[in-house]
Amino acid sequence: MHNPNNSEAFSIYVIRPDGSGLRRIHVAGLEGSAEVDRERINHVCFSRDGEWLLFTSNLGGVTVEPVSLPNQFQPYGDLFVVRLDGTGLRRLTWSGYENGTPTWHYGSELALSAMSLKDEVAGEKLTGEFDEPLWIKFN
Repeated sequence: MHNPNNSEAFSIYVIRPDGSGLRRIHVAGLEGSAEVDRERINHVCFSRDGEWLLFTSNLGGVTVEPVSLPNQFQPYGDLFVVRLDGTGLRRLTWSGYENGTPTWHYGSELALSAMSLKDEVAGEKLTGEFDEPLWIKFN
């Protein structure tokens, strides 16, 4: 369960409308592991079918140093999706900027099927390609 003494960790919990069935969705690791103690998940939203969760997190680690982007409030807010049972973790963005408060798009003009969320990808095999948005130059 949640440790109220650890103000650094934010996790995903779900509960039934009647208040029963409280459970944690394990994303970063098993309960009690060091990964879970550092887990910081924010801005969670459900997909329309209730099977996927979209959220911002530090699961990719801090990808930018404060000196290169000094005005960033939280330089660890990449977007991730995971199934409601904690499987299928997929990283969607790789950026030094916080991606804010995500939401699902339900319109017909955007092909969400191109994201290929049906493929199983283990969290430890996630990769990304990115370009640093700012390079510090000095003489």
